[in-house]
Amino acid sequence: MLKLTSYIPAIVCFVVAAAPAALADSPLTSTPFASAYQDVRVVRYAGNNGLDRKIFEALSDPDVPNDVRAAIVNQIGWSNEPQQNAKLYLDYIARSRKTDPSRLKLSTLTAEESMALGYLLAMDNRFSPMSPIGGRGQVQQANAISLMNDAVRKAPDDFSVALIRGLIQANIDLTENSDNWCLVYQDVNQVVEDFPGDYNMRTEAIDIIMEYMNSYQSYCNSR
Repeated sequence: MLKLTSYIPAIVCFVVAAAPAALADSPLTSTPFASAYQDVRVVRYAGNNGLDRKIFEALSDPDVPNDVRAAIVNQIGWSNEPQQNAKLYLDYIARSRKTDPSRLKLSTLTAEESMALGYLLAMDNRFSPMSPIGGRGQVQQANAISLMNDAVRKAPDDFSVALIRGLIQANIDLTENSDNWCLVYQDVNQVVEDFPGDYNMRTEAIDIIMEYMNSYQSYCNSR
């Protein structure tokens, strides 16, 4: 099983030549906010062990706060090699319900499961963020943003869910709207600036995310 314990900068092939070198990475690969949660045992465990049954259980546990859930996925991270962490987690969800992954519906997933599954899938497919998990079932055919939209619908007052959705949307816009760097910034900044509920993510983690996202802000000033 693939285990990631550090974040290695990756040059993303889809960045346009005119873009500054500072923007060469993506919102998903350049926001290692799990560093703000290293005092949380399960986050450290994820860094040392990768995905296993203990991490699957934590991702589905409703008592695990969503900012910690996000930090777990962020800690597991991404790889330059192919990975199928979302599929592995979906298989676990199906086993926990004593069914086949192809039979799972979005309506049967909890907000926590949709969030974790969507974020894992986005990390798996950062070069092709609209790719589905794979298979004939409804959840298997879902992509990262549809899973995150489902999580937001089920937990509309949760800032951590909304912010991770913003990061994934920013990654999509980076690949599909490469001439609109301002949109990439707005996808995340609008959540941070305008979210109407409580901010259930550590300030240090938000700062890590925005330190990278702010590098796109100047493109809004020039439009």
